[in-house]
Parts: sequence; structure tokens; C-alpha cells
Amino acid sequence: MMVDRFGTIVFENLKIKSMQKNHHLAKSIADVAWNQFITITEDKAEEAGSRVIPVNPRNTSQMCSRCGMTVKKTLSDRVHSCPQCGLAMDRDQNAGVQ
Repeated sequence: MMVDRFGTIVFENLKIKSMQKNHHLAKSIADVAWNQFITITEDKAEEAGSRVIPVNPRNTSQMCSRCGMTVKKTLSDRVHSCPQCGLAMDRDQNAGVQ
């Protein structure tokens, strides 16, 4: 489980209720029960001596984790490819390295 593998777990501090107002995203967000997942993770982390940190989601998928350059992407762009330093990786993994 995550809380046993990692001392710190970071989640984007997303505005779930606002996101569910977008009819394109609402069903997907509700289906994955994102708020419930975070709450359970926080509870388990506390029991395991780990910590959960919320971070501002602004530009987390736009910033290069290697050099810090902002690389604009649309939601359909799934790969981060930095023209400055050459880093190429899944956009979510890039955001998670921050």
C-alpha cells in the first residue's frame, strides 16, 4: 500500500465539487470517488506514520520536472515533452515528480 511504501504522499488540492459541474468530467470524477480515495489515504497515512500533503494544482502538468520550463499542453496531450531539456515522459508522472 502507498502509505507503507512512501513517507510522504502528495495530492493535487483539486476543487472536486467545481469539477463535477463540468458535464464532460462529472461522471468520471464521481466514478473514481476521488474525495473518498484521498480521505482514506489520509487516514491510513496517519496510522502508518506517513503524511499526506495537498499542493496547488496550478500548472503541475505544465511545468517540466527537470528544468522548470512551462510546456503548454491540452488535456488530450498525455506526454510531457520539454523542448528545453529534452525530458519526455507521461504528463502525470512528470507532474508527480514536482
